[in-house]
Parts: sequence; structure tokens; C-alpha cells
Amino acid sequence: MVEHQNGTAQERGHEMRIERLNTDKTRKDFGSDTIYHVYFELSGNPPPQWRTIFRREWMSLNLKREADVDGGFVVLHSPLDEVATSHFAALKKIVAVTNEEYKRYAQRESTALQHREDLWKQERDAVETVASSLDFD
Repeated sequence: MVEHQNGTAQERGHEMRIERLNTDKTRKDFGSDTIYHVYFELSGNPPPQWRTIFRREWMSLNLKREADVDGGFVVLHSPLDEVATSHFAALKKIVAVTNEEYKRYAQRESTALQHREDLWKQERDAVETVASSLDFD
């Protein structure tokens, strides 16, 4: 699990939230008169799998605007006048869906890790049993 600012998402049971629009980072796309890189600050720096799920979910909406995760930000590529009217509600929805999908992913990973640890313990116990049954002079 990848660490973020205050521990891992699994450790804290933390869900990502959009905290605010970062007006200092938001800027026009180079060479465009209308498209901006709109930076929405997240409540933390999400792990790679959260980012992957976000991308997949955003693409599933088939919107004509791109959005991606850059560190602790969701970056929307859009005209400013479309942010409030169209895309912000979609971003909030996708963040919520991503949180739910990530929880399921994290639970599956935790279960798989526990299973691997159990198998390793069984293997070690079998080795110890054989080792203790041997009579070395």
C-alpha cells in the first residue's frame, strides 16, 4: 500500500473528497483560448489503484472532457463555464463511486494477503514439525 500524507487509505479508512478548487494552480491550457486545467484539491494523495479506478470510472461517462489525478488533485480539462454547470457534479459522483470501488478492492487485497500469510504459516509449521522429528546425534 502506498503511503500518503497521513498514512494509507486503508489504515485510516479514509475516503477521498474534493475539498476545493485550487485557484492558484488552475490555468489556461497552453495554446488554447478556452480550455483550462482546473485543479480540484483532494482530501489526500490517493494510492495508485484509486487513481486507476477514477480514470476508468471517468472514461465510462463518455464525457468529452478529460479528467485525471495528479498527486492530491483531480485535474479537469474544460472551459471554465462548463465546470459548475456540467462537470463538478460528475466529478463528485465519480469520486464517490471510486471510493466505493476502492473499498472493495482494498478488502479483496486484505483477504488475499491474509490467505497468503495463513499458507506461509502452515508451510512453516510443517517444516518445523519435520525438523523437530529428526534425531541428530
